Amino acid sequence: MNEIINELVDAIKADQRYISFQEAAKTLEEESIVQLLNEYQTVLNDFHYLRQFDSYIDIQQQKEKLKQIKKEIGENKTIQAYYQKYYDINALLEHVTALVFQNISESLDTTGMKL
Repeated sequence: MNEIINELVDAIKADQRYISFQEAAKTLEEESIVQLLNEYQTVLNDFHYLRQFDSYIDIQQQKEKLKQIKKEIGENKTIQAYYQKYYDINALLEHVTALVFQNISESLDTTGMKL
């Protein structure tokens, strides 16, 4: 069984969708992308912290800052390419999962003991 699983993993690793995903993941390590994502995380953390005081302070400026950085991330070609590859590899994995587990419940008795 382990041998078959290892062969399946090797086949997935050899698939162009997986290779493309790995290459796209490396592009996220570019300094400008790391800075953008770190800035987003900082702004998001600040927003979540300040939101608990929403009834006492105006957090509109923080909302706008978060909205702006989300827009930058959404328009970034490198990040868009990464997510496209991410969706592609996940579609492959969903397909493989469906094939592997197709009709498995019909082959197994899972009724258990009746009380």
